[in-house]
Amino acid sequence: MNIDFTTIDGLRIRFAASRNPGKPQLILLSPQPQSLLVYRHWWPQLKNDFDVVAVDLPNHGHSQAAKHVTTVSQQGAFFGRILDHFDFINPHVVGPDVGTPTVLRYMVNTPGRIKSATVGDEGCVWPIDGQPLFRWLCASRLFQLSTLAFGGPIGGRIYTAMANSIGYRNAYPSQDILRDYRQSSTHFGRLRGQIGLLASYPKENPRLYQDLPKITTPVQVLHGQYDLFVAVSNSWRLHKKLLNSRFDMVENAAHYSYEDNPEGYLRRVLDWIYMAELGNVDESSAPF
Repeated sequence: MNIDFTTIDGLRIRFAASRNPGKPQLILLSPQPQSLLVYRHWWPQLKNDFDVVAVDLPNHGHSQAAKHVTTVSQQGAFFGRILDHFDFINPHVVGPDVGTPTVLRYMVNTPGRIKSATVGDEGCVWPIDGQPLFRWLCASRLFQLSTLAFGGPIGGRIYTAMANSIGYRNAYPSQDILRDYRQSSTHFGRLRGQIGLLASYPKENPRLYQDLPKITTPVQVLHGQYDLFVAVSNSWRLHKKLLNSRFDMVENAAHYSYEDNPEGYLRRVLDWIYMAELGNVDESSAPF
């Protein structure tokens, strides 16, 4: 994936790119607690057909930890700086998991910049539905502090181990890939930022939920069929609140649906982008 680092607004940001001027622009945001390597299965196809960049957001993957880029609103604002840095004018965006509220907040604040978005597998509505572990990470200050109290090397390992035990149904990432993911959370500053992002949900998500009808960009909302961590109802409620969206289940996939069934997920992404390029996307366009 030609992984490299660049500096954006003073922060060291990890990215992978295959720049093809004139091709449709596509930006991929890493989920939590993983990294941009979740898109490794897609890369052989994307690198030839798109002007594509995959990015680890601040505090995620192997990008720099940053206290001032923690909340949903702060990540959304920084996402705009990422677009400017890579000269993306009107890109398509794939942002599952924590990328979902980040992209949605950006689209509310900056209408018209994004051509289409694929999001989901996250609780960006309010109240959040899901396993107690997920709800505690978002709303329990005691649980958040307990996770951080162990420090990065221990707390991050516990956090990623719990998430991975729930997130996969079919995928078996190699030890090198899992190590890359784990290192995103065993760094204390990044772990603090990851927990801080989830901790911002109780304040940020109710406002975001009310702002969703302001988004006119076509949005595809995907969710793993067997997600036991974040309830499917979160994505369904998100879809119903948006004015121009399509909801679909990624079959035979758990919470990490983009990696658990990469072919099924990518097929939906490409279909959505193709229809957005033709200017013909709405709920009725779903072929699955």
